[in-house]
Amino acid sequence: MTAEKTLESPGRIPSLDGIRAVAISINIFGHVVGRYNWPPKDCFFYKFLGRPSCSFWGGDGVGIFFVLSGFLITTLLFQEYEKTKTIRLGDFYIRRCFRILPPLYVFLLFALIYCLVKPVPFGIHDFLSPALFYRDYYFHHNLWVVENLWTLSVEEQFYFLWPFFMLIALRYGGRSAAAKLAAGLIILAPILRLAGYALHIHFTQNHNSTMFHTRMDSLMAGCLVALSIGLPRFEAFYRRFAPYWWTLPIYFWGISYYLDVRFFPKYTFSIGYTLDSIATALFILWASRNAQSLVGKVLNSRLFVTMGVLSYSAYLWQTFFTNKENTSFLGVMPWALISIWICAWLSYHFVEMPALNLRKKLFAQRRKKAMVEQTA
Repeated sequence: MTAEKTLESPGRIPSLDGIRAVAISINIFGHVVGRYNWPPKDCFFYKFLGRPSCSFWGGDGVGIFFVLSGFLITTLLFQEYEKTKTIRLGDFYIRRCFRILPPLYVFLLFALIYCLVKPVPFGIHDFLSPALFYRDYYFHHNLWVVENLWTLSVEEQFYFLWPFFMLIALRYGGRSAAAKLAAGLIILAPILRLAGYALHIHFTQNHNSTMFHTRMDSLMAGCLVALSIGLPRFEAFYRRFAPYWWTLPIYFWGISYYLDVRFFPKYTFSIGYTLDSIATALFILWASRNAQSLVGKVLNSRLFVTMGVLSYSAYLWQTFFTNKENTSFLGVMPWALISIWICAWLSYHFVEMPALNLRKKLFAQRRKKAMVEQTA
């Protein structure tokens, strides 16, 4: 859900921000349709985007965000490893904190004040769980103001665990070992989903799609493709597959949609999420390599890049404005949509960018100090 590169960054990976724009649009539109029946549920776009496996019909966008995170983070970590033969875990966690925490905590502060003023009943864990990133495993109360933040908990648990285990795999087995680790976790996720569903485990009941261990295949699909880039067998497969890239969105919104509707939850919890994630990861790779195609030009257009850069803040604020519990005029369409992007723009320019600039200064000072110590 987060964009590591800014609008002005010349080193951003092509098409990724555009795909973020698609993901956040699906998510917001799905929530609007599911909660407001606006547009009516018999319209084409509802049938195109709505799926029973998606809470409030926004889950497809969430899955895309997960795959994007896995692909981007693994790409950056592997580039660092190739240059330095290590991954500076401390630096990685610091960068993530500067990127994730300021916009999140500003939103949580707003949500807390809103609940106190309104008033809206809440418990301490309603705010501690997203602030400390265990909301995907906190099921006792689903406070509507922060109900979407389980996804950030999934991503933060991934950020915390994956770099460490990826580094171990790279040191002792190279890229192939890291790729095998990602593939193994992809295989494990549907087994855990099916086990929780079949055994009727009370702890996981009705949350089979919102916990880290049941959604890690989405993240790992992006990791696996990122680690496979440049490997001869994978590149040979990619060359044969690339001319038929259009089958991926057809599968994602056509075949998988039908199977999801027809066989939910058996298909979805078994291989549905996994196949969707692999298709998304392959499409991300194709789009990043074909920025000059018609699809690539759309994804890299100023509008899509801008929406993608704002997508993290937009995701934080969208549930507040598109929930029926928000009875103010800002919770009424179309003002809800307008409010989301206004808040996203304000958050990006007055919270995200200052935090990123501070991070840049911090690391610049550390590099300067290291250079001075080396020459002393």
